[in-house]
Amino acid sequence: MPPLTVVVADDASDYREIVRSLLARLSDVVTIVGEAADGEEALAVVLREGPDLVITDLVMPRLNGVDLTRRIRQQLPQTKIVLMSSYTEEAYRHMASDSGADVFISKNVIMSSLLPAIRDVIRRRFSCRTGPLRPPSAGASSASAAQP
Repeated sequence: MPPLTVVVADDASDYREIVRSLLARLSDVVTIVGEAADGEEALAVVLREGPDLVITDLVMPRLNGVDLTRRIRQQLPQTKIVLMSSYTEEAYRHMASDSGADVFISKNVIMSSLLPAIRDVIRRRFSCRTGPLRPPSAGASSASAAQP
């Protein structure tokens, strides 16, 4: 099976670098097919590449992560979306859930939470399961209710 394709979107280049370095640990099963520094650029890359997974920041210029997630859900409903943010309040988790994100991850725990979330996407892909992702740790949460 071909590698899991990923688009990374964050206006902070240091967080894009963190995500790239974490994904490098899974380079045998994950390929980054695009990056973006704002939401509009991210949407264009996602629509062009049709990735399996999008890892995006909540707050970005031109199109925020919530609106980006909604647009991806409309046009590529099978794409998994990890929404991450420095904001950890419950309201942001609800915004992520309402937008259709599969997982919300606090950037405060990205080092321990992102890889388990991606591994779950990989497991689901190989087992052909659908539905929201499981929360990988206390720093991440499933952003939508379980489907039968």
